[in-house]
Order: sequence, then C-alpha cells, then structure tokens
Amino acid sequence: MDDLVKFLRARIDEDEAIAKAPTHAAWAAAEWRSCEVDGASYVDLGTNHLDRVSSLTDAEMEHIARHDPARVLREVDAKRRILAEHDEVAAGAASDDWLIRDPSRAVLRILDPVLRTLALPYADHPEYRNSWHP
Repeated sequence: MDDLVKFLRARIDEDEAIAKAPTHAAWAAAEWRSCEVDGASYVDLGTNHLDRVSSLTDAEMEHIARHDPARVLREVDAKRRILAEHDEVAAGAASDDWLIRDPSRAVLRILDPVLRTLALPYADHPEYRNSWHP
C-alpha cells in the first residue's frame, strides 16, 4: 500500500506541475469555457481573450475548457485530501492501543479500493502495477 500511495503522490504532483505550466498568463489564471462568436467556437479564457485553434473540433475545445488548469488544481487538492485521510488512519493502524489500531485497520481496508480507484487513471504510466487494479 505504501508504494501505491507514493505512486499516487508522484502522479498528483505531476498533474499539479502540468496545470501550473501554461506560459500564457491568462491560461493559467482563468476559468475556461467554450463559447461561440460569429458562428465560430472559441475557448474563453475569462479575461476578454478568446483563443481559437482551427485544427480543433468544437468537442475538442469543449474538452479543453472542461479540463482547465483551475479545475485540475481543485482535483489535485481533492486527491491530496483523500491521501491525508489515509495517512491519518495509517498512523492509527500502527498504534499499540488496540482501541485505535483495530478500527484504523478496518478503515484502511475500506480505503484500499478507494486508493486503487484513484490510481486507475494512471494505469498507462510505466510505474503503475497491475496488482493495484481495483
């Protein structure tokens, strides 16, 4: 389980770094949405700046707008909160006090499939282990 948690932390850190990487300042700071102007689809970066990438379809632009950096960073935060809960329960599972240890171990058994499911989107990563598959 420790290897799975380390794997997840590394992937979450990568997701965060990618979300913070856009060099166009508006891309990094805006809430993206797709919009239409004069019959053409654009990605509205929320700063009175519309970007149109002619090679993309409307559906692809909607996908980009849906997965804007701000949304990815909220997802990173949510996953880190789940891992923090795991860390707290894992610490209790190591306790010498059976009143803390035994319930914590039960909760860890419940969290195990949650962590495995969180790792599933990264199944194509070279460090992903098939034994982690939920």
